[in-house]
Amino acid sequence: MKRALTASLIFLTLSTALAGGGRAAVTTRSLTLKLGDQSSRAELLLPADATRPAPLVLLIQGTGPEDLNGSFATYGGVVQGSLGKLAQTLAARGFAVMRYDKRYAAQTFDPRTAQAAQNGYNKLTLKDLLSDARTALKTAEAQPGVNSRKVFVYGWSEGTVVAAALAQEIHASGLVLQGPVVDSFASSFARQFQTVGMTYLNTYARDGKIDLSGVLAALQGPGSGLAKMQASLLLSLDSTPQAPKLAAMLDTNGDGLLDLKQEVLPRVSDFYQRTTAQSPLYAGSGTLPVLGTVAPQLKLPVLILQGENDGNIDPAYAKKLNSLLSDSTLKLYPGLGHSLGQAASITQDDFAPMQQAPMNDMAAWLAQH
Repeated sequence: MKRALTASLIFLTLSTALAGGGRAAVTTRSLTLKLGDQSSRAELLLPADATRPAPLVLLIQGTGPEDLNGSFATYGGVVQGSLGKLAQTLAARGFAVMRYDKRYAAQTFDPRTAQAAQNGYNKLTLKDLLSDARTALKTAEAQPGVNSRKVFVYGWSEGTVVAAALAQEIHASGLVLQGPVVDSFASSFARQFQTVGMTYLNTYARDGKIDLSGVLAALQGPGSGLAKMQASLLLSLDSTPQAPKLAAMLDTNGDGLLDLKQEVLPRVSDFYQRTTAQSPLYAGSGTLPVLGTVAPQLKLPVLILQGENDGNIDPAYAKKLNSLLSDSTLKLYPGLGHSLGQAASITQDDFAPMQQAPMNDMAAWLAQH
């Protein structure tokens, strides 16, 4: 299954690293991928002392223009991802591990190019992201030391949808899903507000109703980025820090209070239905089916990794998916969030570094298959 190299090898470096849970030397190959009209860096890790080609694991990140480590830029700085550490762990256990910058990711870390890069990324579809993952996979398969007949695909969050599509396409040996998107994206976003948003905002409400001062307090409180983003949905579009205003369209009875259950929740759900219907990622010919839809066709072994304090993906979705699959293993982690890092609660899930236990579990499952 040798395939033509679709990216240029810019340099080859050998490095020795101590991977968590293992002490084997790891070889690093730095590559460049051509993704659409963009050049993106990639990195292939291999066990340095391998005597035969290693099974391949392709890592696919989550939502937005993330780099090969799953890191992403925000207004408050860069949130560091853990895919580099995961790759080191798996390579130390005998696997070839490929990861790559998503299209436009590198430019989003530079304030001078961030907005243009984000605008470019916003035009992409899930099928574009699938094409990019396919390019990364073919590039890795063509590299020396890689067993292209034994391929596993890992996806995180939104990337689980891309990973599932690619795994089916190539008849992968196995599929690993972290925080899977099971129901529609609109339903998943609405569930975020129903669980994280409502839980967080209710602490600033009285009898389920919140006023402007409560919303402003929530924005300054100890909630996660997601929790505060959902609090901001309660402000008017023309609200400013100097002149904050509640969203009048949510205050249907005009009493200056927002009833979170009766007034806000139905309209937020409708908002996500409308916005996802207009997104090239989540609607139209460029989208991909979610896991709940494709589950009957997934006949390969599947590992589901799910934090019980995941603020982005309700653990109930992972349990539902596990019940729909014919060959699956579900690992639930108390106290861990969406990144499988420590999270005190669903309202304080802020993408902490991935813990070693899920990495070890993934390595053990891959070895079994």
